[in-house]
Amino acid sequence: MKVTIATAPCSWGVWYPDGTPSGTPWHTFLDQAASAGYQALELGPIGYLPANYQELSTELEMRSLSVCAGTACYAFAQISNLDSIREELNSLCTLLVQMNAKYLVTMDESDVGRFGEKKSDLTPYQSKRYLQIIREMAAFTFQEHGIKTVFHPHIKSLYEYENEIQNLMEATGIDLCFDTGHHAYSNGSPEAGDRSALDFLLKYHERIAYLHFKNVDGKIKKRVFEENLDSDQAFDLDVMCDLEDGIIDFRELKTVLETINFKGIGVIEQDMPRATTDQAFTSAKRNLNFLKQIDLV
Repeated sequence: MKVTIATAPCSWGVWYPDGTPSGTPWHTFLDQAASAGYQALELGPIGYLPANYQELSTELEMRSLSVCAGTACYAFAQISNLDSIREELNSLCTLLVQMNAKYLVTMDESDVGRFGEKKSDLTPYQSKRYLQIIREMAAFTFQEHGIKTVFHPHIKSLYEYENEIQNLMEATGIDLCFDTGHHAYSNGSPEAGDRSALDFLLKYHERIAYLHFKNVDGKIKKRVFEENLDSDQAFDLDVMCDLEDGIIDFRELKTVLETINFKGIGVIEQDMPRATTDQAFTSAKRNLNFLKQIDLV
């Protein structure tokens, strides 16, 4: 097993190009990521970090940081064909090649309703079209740029439950960016020691190219289901918690990674939409130190 640890703007509450919802300036993110001890990062939402190679490389070199992947999120239900995103993908992949990165992480941002209820209305034709676009996207980035696109199953998206993820992999041939927290939230229980993410890793390890390390606060997850709250409300309540505090036992996760002989990237990516920059910085340091303590790094 060999895991290369990285971080991402999400851990500083940055989900969109303008830095919202946290408002953390990009240079502050870079400063704090380096100070916390990280050496690599995902670029995060397109437009947040400088898109110019010379400017970005200069800023990263000043902080001894490298790029492990780019991020490109789309509402696949609103895309008619690959041509509508081809130019953006081409620019991003060109930058990734210049930065010596190998991966592009993508996920779905379609409007599926507060509780995913709109997915039941999808026709077979629509579902097939979304999968075709994802398949074509992965082929384009690899054939044109040598960049491997990995798909990130995500809470409240077209692909979050295990059967949906299975269908995605079978229909597209795409490998996963597997997020432990998102999987446990959608597919697991709120009890400590939940193994939903661990068992999925064991079952599909040959299709998992890339990891996001995240954990779920069991008490908040239980409240979410008891009070019928949606996932946006769950995030606002900080359902994603520091790695050592959640329902996934990361010592057991380490054992699983050793069993499957995982060799790749593991991004500590904690969704903290309401955290201050200082709170995010504290968690980023604590999470990295925890993985060092359990010898996962």
